[in-house]
Amino acid sequence: MSSTHRIQTAQPWASVTVDSVMERALELAAQTSPHPNPRVGAVVVTRNGKVLAEHAHQGPGTPHAEAAAVAAAGNAARGAIVYVTLEPCVHQGNTAPCVEQLIAAGVESVVVGAADPDPRVNGRGITMLRDAGIDVAMSNAAVAEQVDPGYFHHRRTGRPRVTLKIAATIDGQVAAADATSRWITSEEARADGHRLRASADAVLVGAGTLRDDDPALTVRLEGYSGRQPQAVVVAGDRPLPANRRLYDRDPLIYVPTALDAPPPGATTVAAAGGGGAVAVDLEMMLDDLGGRGVVDLLVEGGPTVAAALLNAGLVDRLIVYLGARIAGGHGRGMFEAGFPTLASARDVVIADVRRLGPDLRLELELGAME
Repeated sequence: MSSTHRIQTAQPWASVTVDSVMERALELAAQTSPHPNPRVGAVVVTRNGKVLAEHAHQGPGTPHAEAAAVAAAGNAARGAIVYVTLEPCVHQGNTAPCVEQLIAAGVESVVVGAADPDPRVNGRGITMLRDAGIDVAMSNAAVAEQVDPGYFHHRRTGRPRVTLKIAATIDGQVAAADATSRWITSEEARADGHRLRASADAVLVGAGTLRDDDPALTVRLEGYSGRQPQAVVVAGDRPLPANRRLYDRDPLIYVPTALDAPPPGATTVAAAGGGGAVAVDLEMMLDDLGGRGVVDLLVEGGPTVAAALLNAGLVDRLIVYLGARIAGGHGRGMFEAGFPTLASARDVVIADVRRLGPDLRLELELGAME
């Protein structure tokens, strides 16, 4: 099937290439937040390019995108082409396997955005479709993966993708010497930070931030009615503060040792670490969060937690908001870590730089530590 084939439809994206039909499926997928399930979009078209149905997966317990789309198309799905951003599943969960439903619908071809890294699928869906006589073509996997990078990371590692968010002055100070930090960045940057929260499954802070700032860790955007992320706290050896706003949100609190009297409403998980500034085993914590279905984790902790995660090689992405201010370097730096020699610095990939009001937003990708 050539990517230059023209699709004639009555949709707003009419007269586009086959690749652009996949782009429409990806657009549908990007509009949802179904974690721990993947973001998936599907479009069903006839051989002459008439759009029959489109759908996006909404979350656990709801129909998968391709199954819902062929169901909506009805008998017209027989002999049709299905564009789906992720390989159809083969396992029985809350819904029947999508491969079986595609076969039963009698579709002629399936165009897949990316193979599913879930060990229960991992190429089996494509093989089963081909064994049933259905033509399967692969699209651009790298593009398809970018719609839901947290899902792919989670299925490959068992852990959430970790995004570390930092707001600092141009010279890298996150707070003044007197601990004041509100507000280093502009309203535009802070609004973007809330959009970042809205895309996360959980938001993590350290006990110091819990104690000093009493954060709510909620998404506060005008008109926002979506889900709120799970609140997560990494505690140290000091007693937890009383009467924090997070306690009303059933937070997960990781502690070095089990607490005799945990905060009301909180779930505490003992994860003793090997010492250092953070007394919790951070790898054990990420394994536990992954097992609870946290796919994307946003870290908003202070320099201590940030440095601990960074030094352990556990940060996958770094979002830095640089406020249009110079502090003179006499406050509190981004990371509570030494810099003994240039060789100790880590290389990053600068994935994106943009202006937000007077400020800068940097998106950095971090590879595995050597």
